[in-house]
Amino acid sequence: MTSPLLPDTEPETVAETETENEPVQKTMQKTVNKNSKILAVFAIICTAIVGLVYELTKNKIAQQHQLQLLSTLHSIIEPSSYNNDIANDCVFISSPLLGDKALVQTVYIARLLDENTTSTTPVSMAITTTATDGYSGNISMIVAMNMNNVISGVRVLQHQETPGLGDKVDERKSDWIHAFTGKSVLNDNDKRWAVAKDKGMFDQFTGATITPRAVVKAVKNASLYLQQNKDFILAQPNACSMSIEPTKNTDTVINEVKTHDQ
Repeated sequence: MTSPLLPDTEPETVAETETENEPVQKTMQKTVNKNSKILAVFAIICTAIVGLVYELTKNKIAQQHQLQLLSTLHSIIEPSSYNNDIANDCVFISSPLLGDKALVQTVYIARLLDENTTSTTPVSMAITTTATDGYSGNISMIVAMNMNNVISGVRVLQHQETPGLGDKVDERKSDWIHAFTGKSVLNDNDKRWAVAKDKGMFDQFTGATITPRAVVKAVKNASLYLQQNKDFILAQPNACSMSIEPTKNTDTVINEVKTHDQ
């Protein structure tokens, strides 16, 4: 029995296959190169747009921040008690009493200018501080104190406390923060400066003690810092008028002045 005749063909060689694939590979390479160029141009355009938007809005953003700062300062220091540009009259400081010596804080100084003698009298100071032992992390605050060591107001600037519990330290949630107004710290061992659960004069929240305890401690320490360093702070040059960044290397930063263990 004879086998059927097969077509007289030869298998394709590797060289022939590669030769046939070259046009496809070149087409794919051109497509990739084209898309890469398009993406690069798109990225450049987007970057340019973002940069342009920033340049057009940075002054407005800075103005909004300044207005927010002034609004906060006016809420804790009576605006009629001073006539200087308080938001641009400041000193940068750093101390463990203010939460962490690695954090740079700011003291804003309210002064009353006598137009007849051109002399100025400091009337109040507002100092930023941080409670590092909040329930959900750091709690940023600002504490204002008159020159007679009486607190004129406290506000929480930023926090991550539990909604409905610890967030009552925020004025928008409750008036608890107003309890500090009119109070003063007698000394380091003033036992009144604690929550009621610790036999102090400040209420805690139902189901939340850690947050108010941290805030009370931070306000007490900030008040002590101002009491103990008023003269030194007032002797420093105005950091805000020098357009310098608040860093630990700044000459106007007061490092660990009169700190106390709490």
